[in-house]
Amino acid sequence: MFSGLPWGLALSSGVNTYLPLFLMAMFARYSHLVHLSPRFQFLISNPALVILGLLALCEVLAEKFPVLDNLWDLLHSLLRPLAGALAAGATLDANSAFETTVAMLLGGTLAAAAHSAKSSVRLASTSKTFGMANFALSVGEDTAVVGGTLLSVYAPRVMLAVVILFALSFILLGPRILRSLRFNLAVAGSWLVWLGRRLFASPTPANLAESLLDLAPGRFEALKSQLEPGEQLLGALPAWTRRRGPRNCVLGVTSARVLLIEPRLVRTPRVRAIAYRDLALVRSQDRLLYSRLDLLTRQNESLVLTARKTHAPLAGVAAGKVRELAGHTAGPVVAGAPGGAALAPAS
Repeated sequence: MFSGLPWGLALSSGVNTYLPLFLMAMFARYSHLVHLSPRFQFLISNPALVILGLLALCEVLAEKFPVLDNLWDLLHSLLRPLAGALAAGATLDANSAFETTVAMLLGGTLAAAAHSAKSSVRLASTSKTFGMANFALSVGEDTAVVGGTLLSVYAPRVMLAVVILFALSFILLGPRILRSLRFNLAVAGSWLVWLGRRLFASPTPANLAESLLDLAPGRFEALKSQLEPGEQLLGALPAWTRRRGPRNCVLGVTSARVLLIEPRLVRTPRVRAIAYRDLALVRSQDRLLYSRLDLLTRQNESLVLTARKTHAPLAGVAAGKVRELAGHTAGPVVAGAPGGAALAPAS
C-alpha cells in the first residue's frame, strides 16, 4: 500500500488511458521489476499486449489533433478511472480481495482527478488558442506519462511523493478545476448546439423580451424578487462570471440598473446591482466559441461575463441596451469618466 508503483501508474492512467497499462504489462512480462497480482496475469498475454499497444498508439496520435483530442478525452471519461483502478489493483502486493478493492478505488479516484485536470487544460487550450497549443500539450503529456511510469518502476518512493503532492494540490484546487472543466464542456457543447441551429436555421432569441422566455423558472423568479417598486425587467442573459473560477450567473437588464445573480447550492444567491449611472464602459465581443461581455464601473471595477455561443446575439443586444440606458442616465457626454474610460458602443 505504501509503494509508489500502483499509485504512479494510476495517476499516469488519468492522462493517457492505455500507455501506462501497456508499459506496465511489458515490464511485467520481460523484466523482474514489476510483478502482477495473479488475478491480473491476463494483462501479459500476447493478445492483451497487442491490443494495449494498438490502443496506446491510437491515443497518442488522436491527442495530437485539436477537437479530436477533446472528443477522445470525453469518450474516455469513464475508461481512464477504470484504467487507473486496473493499474493499481494489478501491481499492488496484497493477498486479500478487500485490499485489492480498496486499492482499485483509490487508483480510480487518482486517475479521475488527473483526467479532470488534463481535460480542463485541453479544453481551455482549444478555446483560447484555437487548438494551436494542443500539439505541444500532447507531447508534454506523453513525456510526463512515460516519465511517470518509469519513475514508478525505478523510483517508487519518489513517485509516491509526487502522487501525494498532486493529491494535496487537487484537494485545494479541485473545486475550481472541476468548475473550469464543467465550464469548458458547456462552452464546447453550446458551440455544437449553435452550429446545429445554423445548419438547420433554428430560431434563436433575438431581443431581450424573448430572452425571458428562455430563462429557467427558478432564475426568472430570482430576478423578479430583486426588482424594486416600479422597476421593469427588460431581459436576461445566462452567462458565467470568471470571478473566483467560472460560475453560473444571470445578468438581468432592468429599467434602472443591471443585476448579476450567482446561484449557490445551499446558500442564498449572491446578488450584485449596478446602477446605470455607475457604468463607464460596456462592450461585447463575439468570439469563436463564446461571446464575451465586459462591464467597467466608474470605480474601475471590471466585470467579465462569458455567454454561450447560442446567446451571442443576445449579448450584443444586452450590451447595446445597457449602453443606451447608461447614456440616458449619465448624459450625452461620458468621455470624462474617471480613469479615462468612455462608454463604448457594442461591437
